[in-house]
Amino acid sequence: MYGSMMTSNKALLDSRDDIDEIDQLFSASVQPAIPIQQLPPSRPKSPPKVPQVPPVPAGLFSTPAPPVPVSTNPNGASSSSSVPPAAPSASGFGSAPVHSTLTEPVWHTLRRDILRVASNVWTVVFPCFSGAQPGKALRDWDLWGPLFFIIFLALTLSSSASHNKSVVFAVVFAVLSSGAVVLTLNVILLGGKIIFFQSLSVLGYCLFPLDAGALVCLGWSNKLFRSVVVLVSLAWSSWSAYPFLSSAVPPARKALAVYPVFLLYVAVGFLVLAND
Repeated sequence: MYGSMMTSNKALLDSRDDIDEIDQLFSASVQPAIPIQQLPPSRPKSPPKVPQVPPVPAGLFSTPAPPVPVSTNPNGASSSSSVPPAAPSASGFGSAPVHSTLTEPVWHTLRRDILRVASNVWTVVFPCFSGAQPGKALRDWDLWGPLFFIIFLALTLSSSASHNKSVVFAVVFAVLSSGAVVLTLNVILLGGKIIFFQSLSVLGYCLFPLDAGALVCLGWSNKLFRSVVVLVSLAWSSWSAYPFLSSAVPPARKALAVYPVFLLYVAVGFLVLAND
């Protein structure tokens, strides 16, 4: 009995000790916090210094006004006359406005091309009268004239053929077109300093005498007359092409450049004679 009472008293004492320990912990947790020492306020930062740029003079980048001409009156008093400024050019670089052919009438275009073809014929076929320097002919070259002369000669020979007119037209057109290209390449391979299309243009314009001879022979059946006309046309065409080709190649290779051209025109002359 006594032992059980002692045990219960000891349990009470332990529970009181636990309660006291809990009260101490609770009182320690609710104590006010220690105030944190406040830092002194920081100084305001000064803005960075910007270097001062001196002001630009007023008239440094401005265009000065043109001087006003001063005219003197008969009475001796001077008076200033205002001159209107010149209008700016169309291109903006001081040059004249470029002529555009897109808006001009068709007749003006055809008229200009016909006049240029006629001028080139005069320059190539009549070099002694036109005064053109050898090798500098046809600076304003074109391919309309050569194409017209090749087609005209093919049509003339095919129209007078008794049969296979289409074959005659195709042969003449192919021989003249490919022949001009081969002759130009021959001159270039020989060391000639020429422009490819300029050479084609000159060789095509040199067909003008042969075209005229074929047109004359179209109305004559006399063999002797036709032979004389063809020989004259052949010599005329070769004489027209010689100055240009001979000046384009070195002097030691003139014969190699002119001889193939002569053979081409001889072949065309035989076609004119053989066509009845």
